[in-house]
Amino acid sequence: MTALHWVGDVLRNACAQVPLIAVRSVFVALPLVLMIWILRLPNEQTTPAGRVARWDENLKLWAWLALATQVIIYCMF
Repeated sequence: MTALHWVGDVLRNACAQVPLIAVRSVFVALPLVLMIWILRLPNEQTTPAGRVARWDENLKLWAWLALATQVIIYCMF
């Protein structure tokens, strides 16, 4: 057994010790944290500069919807 095989076995065994509910929780929590961060961004950073912004040009809305879709999919499956 080479050193690379030993490292791979150690990593595999360590990952196998993590409960799947913890993995799923972290996997769903990350997009939720990003959704909160996106909502807190100032409008000046998420809308086109130099003109009156329309609702469909606000990047916060579309980023939030994309992340919400991911969370729903992850929770369903």
